Amino acid sequence: MAPLRIWGKGMETKARIRREILALRDAMTGKERYRKSKEIMARAMDTLWYKEADIVLAYISYRSEVETESLIQDALSQGKKVYCPKVEGDEMNFYEIFSMQDVEEGYCGIREPQGKKERKFVPGLARGGKCLMILPGSAFDEERNRMGYGKGYYDRYLERNGDGCGEIKLIGVCFSCQLQKRIPADSYDKKADMVITERDII
Repeated sequence: MAPLRIWGKGMETKARIRREILALRDAMTGKERYRKSKEIMARAMDTLWYKEADIVLAYISYRSEVETESLIQDALSQGKKVYCPKVEGDEMNFYEIFSMQDVEEGYCGIREPQGKKERKFVPGLARGGKCLMILPGSAFDEERNRMGYGKGYYDRYLERNGDGCGEIKLIGVCFSCQLQKRIPADSYDKKADMVITERDII
């Protein structure tokens, strides 16, 4: 496990953090990544927020990200509504899926829903219910700050739709090598409500 670090501010620093942390993540073997992902997803599914959620907004893992399919399958089997992200131009939207057969290769080779209009997550849909979002990231810190991949899709999405998601909770998931003591955070960066690794829940 990499030592926890306190990073300074600046765009150059953010880019460097991404490079260094993602290199650590990429260095894991497939077997190690699969085992740790299962542990992280089990921890996420054991939270009260997941158990009570009517709606789950979950990314579909790509390359060396924490694998999310076990959580998606579990949510579907429980009858929860599951929505996954799709990049559309400069924005990202979530669309409902009913199985993993409803996704196909899309933006940058990432598996995405087909984007059928009638399946789009509509702001306000979760009012009166409980909604959980599983957040990916290149790095998180002990204050639950999140660093994405530099495109700002999640920050913009939450800025546009956060108020319409009812009792939305944000759980960031990452491997322990991605968790830092402190990372740079700007005013527009959205914090997670909880961060889960294979070792810690923050």
